[in-house]
Amino acid sequence: AELLLAVAKFLESLPGLPNPSSGNNEDNDIDDRSKPSRLINTQLVSATQEFMSRIFEELDYRNEAANCKKFADLYSRKSGTSKDVSVVVPEVYLNWCTENVLVMEWIDGTKLTDVSAFENSDESSGAQSDATLAKDSVEENLALVKVAIDSTLSQLLVTGILHADPHAGNLLKIRLDDGTVTLGYLDFGLLSTIPMKVRDALVCSVALQVFSRDVDAVSSLFGELQLIPQYILDDDSERLALAEALEITFGNSLKYLDSSDP
Repeated sequence: AELLLAVAKFLESLPGLPNPSSGNNEDNDIDDRSKPSRLINTQLVSATQEFMSRIFEELDYRNEAANCKKFADLYSRKSGTSKDVSVVVPEVYLNWCTENVLVMEWIDGTKLTDVSAFENSDESSGAQSDATLAKDSVEENLALVKVAIDSTLSQLLVTGILHADPHAGNLLKIRLDDGTVTLGYLDFGLLSTIPMKVRDALVCSVALQVFSRDVDAVSSLFGELQLIPQYILDDDSERLALAEALEITFGNSLKYLDSSDP
């Protein structure tokens, strides 16, 4: 950490390069004012300090334990207060947690990307083919992906407490005692708090673009929010497919008033 901070300070201290196009002395004052005072204008020291603080924060398991409890208090299907999100969150045993040790409930489940594990595939039920089991597994996983998307949107827009690392390894398909499946979350090292003003601005921005039927602006917003990789948006065929899908979604989900309507 100290080495990175020292490098950042050194890079920030480098002076700006002289303007090679400066010709005579009469233009020196203008050139001095126009050239950057530093070679690198980015706030490298501040960025490095923020990066390292986040790293140390995530390595302190007491923070992760507190994040897990906060997430569970809102979204756990056992005791959560959220009306929109109900998922499995492992119980954390705070009295046993330290800076270097995290003790929590063990949860059995499979990744949403895994369609080869069939929890109920005992030999006595061999009449059902592997192809049928695989199809059922895919349908269950796709349904839980929708639950995960709805859950993330609710976290982002309603409560403002957001699991900041919901990749495939941190989302589980969990089979309950009654045979149904539900979504489970793991890894609470990164939990973001979205201020109300940011949530309101986001909703207003999306609503304005949606109701103006500006599919291109909505597509760009997906990129700015990092919901879709930029390389996909830069692909003309992919962007066209997204625009067509949005048009269909808008048409099926929203009713636009005709300008002639009273």
